[in-house]
Amino acid sequence: MRIKETAALCLLPLAALVAGTAAAATPLALSKLYASYESADYSALSMPEYDQAVRISAVVLEQNTSLADTALTSATDAGSDVEYARLSSDDPEQSRKLSALEPGTAFVATCTVGFTSGSDYMSLTGCAVE
Repeated sequence: MRIKETAALCLLPLAALVAGTAAAATPLALSKLYASYESADYSALSMPEYDQAVRISAVVLEQNTSLADTALTSATDAGSDVEYARLSSDDPEQSRKLSALEPGTAFVATCTVGFTSGSDYMSLTGCAVE
């Protein structure tokens, strides 16, 4: 009987951890991340998210190609035409996934907040599309 009680007590913190992880897994709206960029006076270096992985939900605004000939995806929120970020990936498979997204397509991705300063949009790098 004691073994069952002990096991139950050990599993309670694990259940709380899993519940917290599920909440953290909810993607952040791109406009909310952009609000942090605005609060940082348009300098990613001053953002708490700088150089950190963030999971975002966004909508493709348009597709371009970078100077390095990789996909460069302009993104916004649903119902908006304001460019909040440009997403890229050095991984060929992820770059292909980014470039395959049609304008108007909603998607979720995990990216690293890259260096951006004084620009109207943020740079999100190393993106992995889900």
